[in-house]
Amino acid sequence: MEFNIQKKKKHTLVIELDGRLVGEFQTITLNDELKELIEDKYYRIIFDMSELEYINSTGLNFFLKVLTKVRKFDGEVVMCSLNKLLLELMVTTKLNSFFTICENVEEALEHLEKEKI
Repeated sequence: MEFNIQKKKKHTLVIELDGRLVGEFQTITLNDELKELIEDKYYRIIFDMSELEYINSTGLNFFLKVLTKVRKFDGEVVMCSLNKLLLELMVTTKLNSFFTICENVEEALEHLEKEKI
C-alpha cells in the first residue's frame, strides 16, 4: 500500500491510500507519520480510499486505532470514495456506525466544517 498525506486548513489531513492494506507492516510508516501529525494537533483525518482496492481485518484495525487516537482530542476520522467492496465490508462489520463515510474528499471536508469538528 502506498499513501500520500496532504495538510489542509484547520488541522485537517487528507490521506490518499493506494493498493491493498493487508498487513500490519504496511502501516508502520504511516503510523509513524500520523503519530507526529497528531502531536502537531492534526485531529481531523480524511482517508481518501478511491485507489484502495482491498483491506482485511488488519486494515480495519488500523482505522480503528487511528479513530481512537484522534477522538481522545475530540477529533474525527472520515472515510471517502470507497469502492463497492469496501463499502459492503464497512456495512457488514457495522463499522459504518463508527466512521462517517462520504462520497468524496470535498463532501468530507464540508462535513468536518459543518460539524465543527
